[in-house]
Amino acid sequence: MVSRQIRLFLLSLAFSCLGTSQALACPMCKFALETDDPQPRAYMLSILFMMAMIGGIFAGLIGFLWWLSKNERAALDAAGYQHLFENGVNQKSAARPTA
Repeated sequence: MVSRQIRLFLLSLAFSCLGTSQALACPMCKFALETDDPQPRAYMLSILFMMAMIGGIFAGLIGFLWWLSKNERAALDAAGYQHLFENGVNQKSAARPTA
C-alpha cells in the first residue's frame, strides 16, 4: 500500500516536472521579464487582484457565517434553549437501544 502511494507520488512529480517547460513558455510572462514595458506587469497584477478578490469574498462569507452562528447560539442561550446544546453533545441518542 505504501509502495503504491510512493510510486503514485513519484509519477505525479515526474509529470509535473515535465510540464514546467510549458508553464515557463507563457508569452506574456516572458515578455514582461525581458522588457520594462508596464503593460505586461499590469496584466500580472490584475490577475493577482482577481485572485485576491476571490479569497476576500470567501473569507468574508466564512466570517459572516461564523458571526451568524455565534449570535444565533447566544440568542438561543438567552431564550433558555441551552439544554439543546447540552443534550446534543453530552447524552446518547434515545433512539439507539442500549445493550
